[in-house]
Amino acid sequence: MRTPIKAALACILLATAGCVGTKTPPANATPSSPASASLPAPGSTSDWRWVQGMVFVPTTAVNEAQEWDEYDPVVNDRELHYASTYGINVVRVYLHYYVYLKKKTVFLADIDDFLARADKYGIRTEFVFFDDCWNQPPKELLSADYRYPKPIQGVHNSQWLVCPGDDVRNHYEQHQKGLKSYVQDVVNAHVSDKRVVFWEIYNEPNKSKETIRLEKDAAIWIKETGTKIPATATGKEFSGTPFSDFVSWHEYGTYDIFGDEHTLCTECMNRQGQTVPGIVSHYKGKVGYIMWEFGIGRDNCRFAWGENREKPRKDEAVTPFHGVVYPDGHPWALDDAKALLGSSYAKTPFFAVSYFRDPAFTDLAKKSVTPMIDFDLGTEVGTGSPDATVRVPNENYSIAYTGEVMAPSDGSSTIEADTDGTLDVSVNGQQLINKTALGRSVTKASVNLSGNRDFTVSVRYRHGTGPTNLHLSWSGPTFNSRPLLPSSHPQGI
Repeated sequence: MRTPIKAALACILLATAGCVGTKTPPANATPSSPASASLPAPGSTSDWRWVQGMVFVPTTAVNEAQEWDEYDPVVNDRELHYASTYGINVVRVYLHYYVYLKKKTVFLADIDDFLARADKYGIRTEFVFFDDCWNQPPKELLSADYRYPKPIQGVHNSQWLVCPGDDVRNHYEQHQKGLKSYVQDVVNAHVSDKRVVFWEIYNEPNKSKETIRLEKDAAIWIKETGTKIPATATGKEFSGTPFSDFVSWHEYGTYDIFGDEHTLCTECMNRQGQTVPGIVSHYKGKVGYIMWEFGIGRDNCRFAWGENREKPRKDEAVTPFHGVVYPDGHPWALDDAKALLGSSYAKTPFFAVSYFRDPAFTDLAKKSVTPMIDFDLGTEVGTGSPDATVRVPNENYSIAYTGEVMAPSDGSSTIEADTDGTLDVSVNGQQLINKTALGRSVTKASVNLSGNRDFTVSVRYRHGTGPTNLHLSWSGPTFNSRPLLPSSHPQGI
């Protein structure tokens, strides 16, 4: 998502505070107040090479505020499961001060819920408190009845919000106590929580006096909690290094490395100059890296920096600018999955999936893999399609799945399908579900299975119009309802 020097003009147009500084840290970047003794000395002995991370924004959210204001545990759990399947071990998650002001208790509880879900899948989390990029947050967001705007078609990151925003920063004395509480309430709740890998004070902090003041204070507020979890703010051409326990940096131009294994690249990967396989091959084993971003969704980062409000893209790109995996769990490119998983790709359980541009399974658009058959899509242009890059339409398309699933024990198992479309489900070649009418409903059928043995599953789904819903789950003698997960890797993919 973020903007290198060559794209700074687009960022300046979108956010008064700006996103990009100059290469040289300002003289006033080092705090001169007595509290500066509490600030860290830049540098770290931590080795970050183990990090293979992604910025994580649920594909249903237009920005980081909606991610928390309308927190959806089901979507977050599903997409964290996807991330784990594709070899992601750290997620970078943005918070927002306005959501804290609006619903503090719920906000803090949702953060804890998120951490529990990420930890369940072996993923550690880092939280970003402040951000100098993109649009100013509207005051209306603080209202209980606020409705988030839709993404602007063809516009990169069209609804992303600065945090805390110019209004707060320009009335700093009025908000300083609240900002301190925001930072410390989050940190104190997880002061020694191993699920949190580090705190990120500020994303791409510019070199204005307002940003420097907030960076300095936030770094001190974090240290005052007594947490031993390290903190950082974006360095290199940005102003965060003097306030950081270790140096973090962004690289969107080439595959240059800033520093060594004790520094961390917290943003990279745009497909106009980089690729997922390129990042892995250049960085893995040398430095840790976090790519922008995991999901391809409503934040519109599939559009490029230059595709802005003044010059929106008129169609869907065949290559998403950012993003790796779609809401249904399949990757934009199999090569991305292979790079992230390395040699384990060939052993990772997936369903094989084929997408068709028509409802008759004839106009094949793409073959891929997915970790499960469990997703929802809306009706918006681009994100209403399971994959707009290959011109699968929002309406009247079909998808076919095949794979193996292992029954944990002997006995009768129940397959359950919750879907809007027509659906055929076969187990070991026997048709089990035959839903012939459009319209969302739940269909169940039972089958006797032998324990500790794989059974084959074939699914053929046809979507008509409106939102897409397809959720395949099962239950058995020794377990309650859960998503149907594959047990083996499909041959030839």
